[in-house]
Amino acid sequence: MPLNLLFALVGGLWFWFAASLAGYNWIQTLKSPIVVGTVLGLLAGDVETGLITGGSIEMVYLGMVAAGGNIPSDRVFAALIAVPIAIQTGVTPEVAVSIAVPLGVLGVFVNNLRRTINAVFVHWADKYAEKGDAKAVWRCATTYPLIMGFIIRFPLMFVINYFGADFVTSMLNVTPAWLLTGFNVMGGMLPALGFATTIFMIGKMKYLPLFIIGFFMVKYLQIPTMAAAIFGICLALLITFIGDEKAFEALSFNKELDAVAKEDEKHLLTQKDVNGVFYRWIWTAELSNSFERMQALAVASSFAPALRKLYTDDAEFEDALKRHLGFFNTQANWGCLIHGTVLAMEEQKAMGAEIPGEMITGIKTGLMGPLAGIGDTLDFGTIQTILFALGASFATTGNVVGVVFPVAFFVLTFFEAKFLFGMGYKLGKESIQKILSGGIINKIIDCASIVGMFMMGALSASIVKVATPLAWTFGDKTVELQATLDAIAPGLLPLSAVFFVFWGIKYKKWTITRCLIILIVASIIGAFLGVFAL
Repeated sequence: MPLNLLFALVGGLWFWFAASLAGYNWIQTLKSPIVVGTVLGLLAGDVETGLITGGSIEMVYLGMVAAGGNIPSDRVFAALIAVPIAIQTGVTPEVAVSIAVPLGVLGVFVNNLRRTINAVFVHWADKYAEKGDAKAVWRCATTYPLIMGFIIRFPLMFVINYFGADFVTSMLNVTPAWLLTGFNVMGGMLPALGFATTIFMIGKMKYLPLFIIGFFMVKYLQIPTMAAAIFGICLALLITFIGDEKAFEALSFNKELDAVAKEDEKHLLTQKDVNGVFYRWIWTAELSNSFERMQALAVASSFAPALRKLYTDDAEFEDALKRHLGFFNTQANWGCLIHGTVLAMEEQKAMGAEIPGEMITGIKTGLMGPLAGIGDTLDFGTIQTILFALGASFATTGNVVGVVFPVAFFVLTFFEAKFLFGMGYKLGKESIQKILSGGIINKIIDCASIVGMFMMGALSASIVKVATPLAWTFGDKTVELQATLDAIAPGLLPLSAVFFVFWGIKYKKWTITRCLIILIVASIIGAFLGVFAL
């Protein structure tokens, strides 16, 4: 099979399923450019190029958290274009990245289109809920969004990858040398956007010196990535927890669990029923997300089978189903605390407890915001960023170990979500109150922020590449600007690029798209004027 046809088919199917967001935890792994590069490289017999290109793209998108379901640019869209271009045309990964990353904005348009269309399925579900048709509600949450997603995603990616390599090759043949240099400069400079975004997401300026320490530690000592990670973790633990032996008491629920066991409370739901709600939620949380009611359809379809078992009366079941079709939006992993609690409340209500439906709705709407803030900050803003950055640092050297880190993120967050759901179901709303009031979450976020800030500095030292060929001759002596800068401190230009973008995001309120455009224009103009080189 020709490579362009192979990439068109695989890329189209990959974009369809990955961008559908079916499976909240593992979909982040499937969308990782490192994973995309590894798989496409294996299929084409060029794993090294796939890894290096995928790792380079991953660095650009570090810190771009899809808060509230909104994404500034689509990394899997860019990866599925860049990797085939690099493998088929033989261009450097920097050139492939510079071509594909701007197209990531097109992926945002497709995502917005699917969230607009998904609102139609929510209204269909309203009608099915009136009839108590749980199976039809499930189809609205899964089957219809997947079919619609295939229609709007597969043909687009298929066409781009089928004709893309030939088009790029023909364009490169007539591209002037200075513009090719500009593409290479762009590929080395764009990761500054990812690191700057991560600093902004961490948001704790008191830890900014740790970024600089990590940067120059790598520049001066040339320590490897894993050594920097180990040092950063130990440093974070010392700063955060030294002298606080009771820090983790807020996460100890032994007494509460013993009390629940002693009560031997009667349950209408089996463990299989409870697990079913969890698995359906994790599978559908973002699959049917719409601008109108966000995750409402996923909530209703996840709870429907359990609600049917709890409420044998048709009218009560229909009311419960409609209750969970109201607006809802949170971070799905930490939102499991809410759903576990709500499921326990629905069970108690079905057994005769005086729990009005408004109370259940109030728990959901009151807690979805705070838990979304914790989840986005901890899972995506720190853990994902650190693990994916570590993976990218290996991938950009062609080391297949890099793919282990995105997979580790999936495993870690899946079991995190499972634990939180079980805790919410067993302990009810008290578990949420204890976690939110105990202070341990803030300490964990602080610890992760320290590691993140230090590691971003360490990684940017070797990933962001900006240099200048400027030189002046005075008589028989030539002064090279790059050598002079390196004599002052190595890596000043890459460090300046990261801080320039960070300054623009934080103080000038530039959007990610605007920063991207500025870096692209600066790279091309700088290459044309002979100011920048890779």
